[in-house]
This record gives sequence, structure tokens and C-alpha cells, in this order.
Amino acid sequence: MFALIYALVAAALVGVGASFVPFIGPIGAPLPGLIAGVAVYILLVRRVNVRLQRDIGGIQALLMQKNIDGALATLQGIKQRYARWVFMLGAQIDGQIGAIHYMRKEFDAARPYLERAFVRNWDAKLMLACLLSGQVGDRKGKDKKGDLAAVDRLLDRVVKYTPKQGMLWSTWAWLHWSAGDAKRAIEILARGKAALGEADPHLAANLLALQNDKKLKMKGYGESWYAFHLEQHPAVMQAQRGNVRFARR
Repeated sequence: MFALIYALVAAALVGVGASFVPFIGPIGAPLPGLIAGVAVYILLVRRVNVRLQRDIGGIQALLMQKNIDGALATLQGIKQRYARWVFMLGAQIDGQIGAIHYMRKEFDAARPYLERAFVRNWDAKLMLACLLSGQVGDRKGKDKKGDLAAVDRLLDRVVKYTPKQGMLWSTWAWLHWSAGDAKRAIEILARGKAALGEADPHLAANLLALQNDKKLKMKGYGESWYAFHLEQHPAVMQAQRGNVRFARR
């Protein structure tokens, strides 16, 4: 945001100065002002991005080391230092912070960040939709249909910006299907199919399955699907079954 403010100030100053130049005058003054403003904005954003990329580089290493708290602290520090300089950067970082909390099943901590996330950050907004649906979090299993209207309002807005994300459409449909509304799930999958064509075979297969009164299956999306905590990971289920068999011996 500061970069934009400085750019506007530079544009105004150059424009005013140019208006007093005889061969430019008030009529031609906006052009050099615009050029100056754009140049200042690009210069500032590039300088911030260099520093930003340097700081972000360490986050992946922290996550690989499973130092989640360190990664969260780094993201918070980046937000404090740079969010005021680059437009929407704060919302993008909030989405990342919220997603990390969500994947750790810290749903109460995740929610405010996911709410502030940039609308184009579709996976963060989809996590928020899962919370609104009542399928995950403290309200799991309670009033599953009660918040689906809010889910629809949210995801209707998200798909306007990211219509090519098959998992977004499929998970949205799953939330309705799991709540007992297969008809609404079919409508959502049909919209996704229209947007994606044949690009997502899992979505197309699920649409066909529901149209034939069969189950909707999401395991084709792999680890990304299980990160939403809507279904238990097969490895966890297998481990639990193994523990039960061991306990019976």
C-alpha cells in the first residue's frame, strides 16, 4: 500500500511540475506524471520483492524441518514488515498462516486468517468453507446444513476468480453430498465440468457417479484432499485397525 501511495505522490508532483513547462502545459502534464508514478511504483515493489523473496526462502526449509512454529513466526514477521508496502500482500500471507493452522487442526486459530485471505487463494477459502459447513472443527457433525448457504455464498465468489480448480468444485460438491443433498452436488459438479471441460477426470467421474446414484469419491485427489480433514487418511485408518488387532491379541 505504501508503494502505491508514494507512486501517487510522485505522479502528482511530477504532473504539477510538468504543467509549468511551456511545451507541456496543463493539458500534457498527466502523461509525465503517470510515467513517473508507474516508474516509482515498479521500483519500490521490486526492491520490496527482493527482500521478500529472501525472507520467504527460509520458510520452506522450516516446514521441511517440521518447525511449524518457526514458519508461522517468519510469516508473521514478513507480514509486519512488508504488508503495508505491497497491495494485498497481507491477505496472501494471512491465507498461508490460516492454511498452516488448519492443517494442524488448530481450527479456531485458523478461521480469522482464512476469513482475511485473498479471494484468489482458493485453497484457503475452501478451508474456510469446510469450517462454515460444520464438517470440521468444533462443530463437526452439528448443523451440517445450517451453514451451507454461507458456503455457497463464499465459494460462488471464489470460483469467479479461480474457475479452473477442479478440487475446488469437487470439494464444494462433496460438502453438499455428505450433508445428504446429492442434487445440489450434481449442480455444482456440472458447473465445474462446464468450466473445466475434460481437464479434471476426477470431477467428471464423480459427476457421472452421482448421476447414477453412486458415491462421490475424492481419494483421486491424493494428499491434497486429506489436508482438508474431511475424510480420514487411509494410512491413519490402517494404523488404527492395526492397533485394534494388536490390542485383541
